[in-house]
Amino acid sequence: MPARPAPTRVLTTPSDEADTPHTAGSASQSEPAEIFEFRLDPSAVPALLRHPAIARRREGRARSSSVTLLWHDAADGRLAEAGVLVVLETRGRSRVERLERILPGSADRLDPARPLPVLAEAPSVGPVGPAVLDQAALAGIDPAPLSALAAAVGKRTEIRLGGPTPLTLTLHAGHLRTLAAERPFARVRLSAPASARAEVATLLRALTETVPLAVPHVSLGEEARALALGLPARPLRRGAPDLAAAETVEEGAIRAIGHLALALAGAGPVAAEGKDPEGVHQSRVAIRRLRSVITVFKAAIACPVMDELKARAGEIARTLGPARDWDVFLTETFPPVREAFAERREILGLGKAALEARAQAYRAVRALLEGPGFRLFLLDVALALAERPWRNLAEEGEAAEARAALLDGPLGAFAVAALDKRYKRIRRDGEGFAALDIPALHALRIDAKRLRYAGELFAPLYPEKKVRRFLKSLAALQDALGHLNDGAVAGALLEAVTAKETARARAIGIVEGWVARGAATAREDAAEAWEEFLDREPFWRD
Repeated sequence: MPARPAPTRVLTTPSDEADTPHTAGSASQSEPAEIFEFRLDPSAVPALLRHPAIARRREGRARSSSVTLLWHDAADGRLAEAGVLVVLETRGRSRVERLERILPGSADRLDPARPLPVLAEAPSVGPVGPAVLDQAALAGIDPAPLSALAAAVGKRTEIRLGGPTPLTLTLHAGHLRTLAAERPFARVRLSAPASARAEVATLLRALTETVPLAVPHVSLGEEARALALGLPARPLRRGAPDLAAAETVEEGAIRAIGHLALALAGAGPVAAEGKDPEGVHQSRVAIRRLRSVITVFKAAIACPVMDELKARAGEIARTLGPARDWDVFLTETFPPVREAFAERREILGLGKAALEARAQAYRAVRALLEGPGFRLFLLDVALALAERPWRNLAEEGEAAEARAALLDGPLGAFAVAALDKRYKRIRRDGEGFAALDIPALHALRIDAKRLRYAGELFAPLYPEKKVRRFLKSLAALQDALGHLNDGAVAGALLEAVTAKETARARAIGIVEGWVARGAATAREDAAEAWEEFLDREPFWRD
């Protein structure tokens, strides 16, 4: 008679004996572990193991074991489409199968540098799948039959680190393999009690400054799926946050900041590569939304840590700005000029100069996104969400009570007040629209952008149809005002392109004249968009 499988365990965090922290003392033993997960450039594995921050705390010999992970999906890919895969782990004689998430659900909260949940786990003694799929909680999904998709073959090494609170560092490195491709990978987990967050932060910052240790933007299972299918890996997060499942103000802030940090982590590699303009565009949008969220929730989460993170986000945005501006110039502003004056050599010369200026801007972007500063920024966001520094301020009495009441208060009421504040400001700044000069219209465009970001943030709390109509009119206003700003942006860009030669100066004049000609109709479009916006009832008002 075949062996009867042990009962399936339903889990909320990854189960892995190598991730159990080495603890000494009853207090540490009774305190549950927190797990941080990072992606490591495989070529940097030796540097990580030799790092002084690890070497001076290392206790005893490392424990290593060979591990093979084999991911399975339904034949038609429906499990991966739902964001899960079944994985069979073989380590020595042990065989365990798990149902694990490779993408978070829209309602799931996922903080940066935290592993995705394992939904179910069971010993594997028969065909892969049935034991854990009984606990799949995937209503209406029948994944049978399962087929192997990709494998990870490598070694898992556990290193115990002594100190005030012993920590456990686990390195999982090897190769992802499919029938047609192979690629190295390395993941690092740091496990410790929550009381050791200060030690964890110190260690992680020391490592990140000198080793390419980064907040993951894709799960390992998703990397494997993408390699097997020859597709780009789907990032953990993208676009605007979904706060529908958030009940309190604090929960809304944490969900939004975590989402946008992961969206930035996902867009960064595409931006650094420089081939697809969407990379810089989405990175810039994520940064702007992140700064907007910190501002929107300022009354609740204001503290020196968040102020510093917002300032650092602004520095990243300033580096991304020129690359995005040159992308817009070369894909939107310049092409009609080049087509209209195709016979003019000076126009072709200006195009080449613009391409070189874009390349220079992208070199700055690449240096930023591949350097330690960007990795440290995302790490510090992850640490802030774990620590919640706004809860540790030296506030007393009524101030402390008011802060706590706001943090624990309902998100819906907070959203109404935040949206009303931005709506009143744009209405005020847009009074006498027809007489506003270009700087005032530019300020109005910024108001529109801030209201749109806040509207997108709180949109899931309100009826979709009403939200969509309001945000559509707001986006139209922002775009129309943006066209008015094209001339100023183009002029600033072209100042960076040397105009010593007479021909180059003529080319710049042609472009500026072309843009100025379009500004006349753009103002009419902006006035029309403004009137349409004023006719829209704010979606957050009953």
